[in-house]
Amino acid sequence: MWTLVPLGNPGPEYQDTRHNLGRLLLQRWLADRDLAPTPKKRFPSGTLYPLTEGLQALVPSSYMNLSGEACLQASSAGIYPRRLVLLHDDKDLPLGTGRFRLNGSDGGHNGLGSIFECLGTEDIARLRLGIGPFQRPLAEFVLGAWTDAEWDRLDALDGPFARFLELLAGTEDLGTLGNLVNPAGFWGDSGETSP
Repeated sequence: MWTLVPLGNPGPEYQDTRHNLGRLLLQRWLADRDLAPTPKKRFPSGTLYPLTEGLQALVPSSYMNLSGEACLQASSAGIYPRRLVLLHDDKDLPLGTGRFRLNGSDGGHNGLGSIFECLGTEDIARLRLGIGPFQRPLAEFVLGAWTDAEWDRLDALDGPFARFLELLAGTEDLGTLGNLVNPAGFWGDSGETSP
């Protein structure tokens, strides 16, 4: 069982902001399948939901910079960090692209930083979802709403994101998964190359 952790800020005022891209794509994936999962387990800082065979989701209820609290609580309940897959926005990737990684630094992302600090490791798989090119001030950019042109680009992510979840649910080898989903063609033609 893989546990998705869609990062974002709670509340309707943040629902359609760039920082909530991981959460937005998972919500759209559920809506496309008429899925409305009921909570499987509640933690003080998050809720665990069953999704499909092989997948469940841990949705933090705290703000982005405290995302690690839910992960730590889930870990204490027996959900191993190596079975987590974080879904998060990434300012350094162009909008419309994705990049799967098994480990690495937080790159200045406060949600990742909180999780790595709480769990004591950076060896946690994550799907980086591009929101770039970013503008400064960065805080205003990531907490800003999508433009109409950006919404059009987001629509093209639904198919590759669904394929990513399908591949994830059926694998035990995350290294192989990266080889399948990291080539630029997997995410469509963004006109830019993912680093």
